[in-house]
Amino acid sequence: MSYCRRMPRPSAGPRRTPPSTRLQRQPARPSLQPSPDPQPGRAFLTASYTLGVFLGVGLGLYGVFLVPAGPRPGGMLLSLGVLVALVGNGGAALLVRWLTGTRLGPTTVLIGWAVVVLLFASSRPEGDLLLRASGSGYAFLLLGALSPIAVAVLAGARRGLTALPPGC
Repeated sequence: MSYCRRMPRPSAGPRRTPPSTRLQRQPARPSLQPSPDPQPGRAFLTASYTLGVFLGVGLGLYGVFLVPAGPRPGGMLLSLGVLVALVGNGGAALLVRWLTGTRLGPTTVLIGWAVVVLLFASSRPEGDLLLRASGSGYAFLLLGALSPIAVAVLAGARRGLTALPPGC
């Protein structure tokens, strides 16, 4: 029964610290670490992803109609539709990525944009074709598809499966 002698005995009342150690304690300082960002709710994420799809649809419609007969200010080689595809899709992808914090956000812009653009790029039985097989048409398709992908790959995720843990 020697192990019982080493164990402290319970006291009858609460333990008190000696007066000398009470003066040495410092008040707790607030942590300098920023508090973690609150996670967005499911309704906010759904609205953000839906906004990305609608922005993609709108930019796709706007770009398809600007590429063939779009204005070419200052004798530019490509029309303003290509600029809309590059800057508009990239900006919308950045906005949705900022709202959601995931890499899935920018791809929703691509999904909405691709559906509209591929629908209008195909010929109809009547012979109507809005997006022709020309240099500006191919540049519109290439830059419009690559800009949301570049945002999804190059911009780091704050949350989600592909987010890196802090300190990496």
